[in-house]
Amino acid sequence: MIIAFVTVWAIAGIFLYVAPPADEPRHADVVFVLGPPDQRMVYAEQLMQQGYAHTLAVSSPVGKDGRFTADICDAQRPYRIICFNPDPFTTQGEARALKNLSQQYGWKSADVLTVQFHVTRARVIMGRCYGGELHMVAERRSLPLISLTSRTGSWAYQYLYQTAAFVKVAIHPEC
Repeated sequence: MIIAFVTVWAIAGIFLYVAPPADEPRHADVVFVLGPPDQRMVYAEQLMQQGYAHTLAVSSPVGKDGRFTADICDAQRPYRIICFNPDPFTTQGEARALKNLSQQYGWKSADVLTVQFHVTRARVIMGRCYGGELHMVAERRSLPLISLTSRTGSWAYQYLYQTAAFVKVAIHPEC
């Protein structure tokens, strides 16, 4: 029984985390980067340079000095950069920020960029809050099955974390 459950969970995880249905980037009002701003920022800037949007919105923590920690927040680019610190600093807080920023700036479409193991869950949460055209864009990573040096940088960790987070999404269905 346990072996059957683990097998089903492992197979389901391939479709939910490893190779989830993600959207190709499309021309949108904003490229909206879920935090923390890590190596996915390279892909975000590529999308901006290719003209997918005129605004880049980045979820970034704020340091002790009161400034955003993402380097892009202080950068000069030919497109608008909006950095924000969601409250709370979770996907749900980011979804609420997308809703509020969209109302403020009149955005009707968004390319939401996150890492592939987060796409499916983020799509559910973003869809609860944002009524515009939503494209969930995945920054692909290859991770080891298990890592002794970085617990967050392994598929084993992501399977456990993302599954627990899905339970939270099911329990709290609000925006």
